[in-house]
Amino acid sequence: MIESMFSIIHRRRPKVLKKGCIFAVAELLATKYGVFPKSFSSRKSSACGGDPDRSFTVSYLINSCGLPEKNAVAASKKLCIESRENPDAVLELLTHYGFTNAHISNLVSKWPFVLQSRVNETLMPKLEFFRSIGVPDAVSAQKLSTYPGIMKRSLENCLIPVYNDLKSVVQSDEIVVRLFARAPRAFASGWRREHFSNIAILRERGVPESCILPFLVNQPSLLILGKEKFTACLDRAAEMGFDVSKSRFLDAVKVFACMSERTLKHKRDVYGRCGWSESEVDAAFVRSPNCMTLSENKIRANMDFLVSEVGLEAAAVARRPLLLSLNLDRMRARWSVAKVLMTKGLLKESTRVATVMEISEEKFLKRYISDRLDDIPQLIDVYRGKLSLSEMECK
Repeated sequence: MIESMFSIIHRRRPKVLKKGCIFAVAELLATKYGVFPKSFSSRKSSACGGDPDRSFTVSYLINSCGLPEKNAVAASKKLCIESRENPDAVLELLTHYGFTNAHISNLVSKWPFVLQSRVNETLMPKLEFFRSIGVPDAVSAQKLSTYPGIMKRSLENCLIPVYNDLKSVVQSDEIVVRLFARAPRAFASGWRREHFSNIAILRERGVPESCILPFLVNQPSLLILGKEKFTACLDRAAEMGFDVSKSRFLDAVKVFACMSERTLKHKRDVYGRCGWSESEVDAAFVRSPNCMTLSENKIRANMDFLVSEVGLEAAAVARRPLLLSLNLDRMRARWSVAKVLMTKGLLKESTRVATVMEISEEKFLKRYISDRLDDIPQLIDVYRGKLSLSEMECK
């Protein structure tokens, strides 16, 4: 499949760049850098040998690649351009594959030696590879210019094997593309070695495939953690009582992997100041690990609403920590509707607040608004914030 594709790729040739002046502002640099028109050819030296060579390199990087002068001067200490032929061909190819001026400037600033790439032999096959598996050109350009290490990897010995191994796990090019978009560095940092060993560890621990695949898609960067750290996170989640067969186990692993001990302690302190005991914090974390990822402002605002306005006890919120992650404005709108229904005797006060707040928008609109409009036509205005309970009572 992939191998046969490259028999075609290597027969393709990029467009020949039309000759033209690439030094739109070269004369502005002539005095400072001593730019001289000349015939030249690209070479692999680590730096320019003479001032004219370096001056031309700086000028080319500024005028053709869009580098700021400071970056161009820094790059010229590593790269020497004596001929524009190969660099022009590289830029032409990058443009053909969707790289904008900003992408090119970013890429060359980070990896000047891309301008010395062999266009037909190495650069084009890699770009064509990502296009062939379904990566949009805009995504490739953005990711490859940000993480140029990917382009340094061998196509046959790294990129294709990583793709084949990923495809064998996820069974879909679409998911492979999503993984590339979310964790592009994995293609350049030994994903094949680390990534699949961590998947093997999850399987050994009894984590079901139905949990591994979403985790792989949504948190691919975690699967290239070092084995020691990854195993420590798994052990910690297991020690807290998380069931490895549930998705919350991997949610907890994500929290331990991504948050420092200092941050975790701070979040525990925030919940403590909101009235939760240590055991309640632990229990809330087990019910909803992502409660530790919420900002302090989010925690305080939602807790204040639920306790001060709705009338819940802090301990009751600890038993339903998902409430803290919900949109506050939406909760206020739903609570306004619930109060109207309760005053009209159409909703029992014993109805759980969590039921009203946590159900999907579609179900809420049908159950608490659409089905009640015959009794209370103004209910939709209450929900939209156009009419308050006190204003309804006056009508």
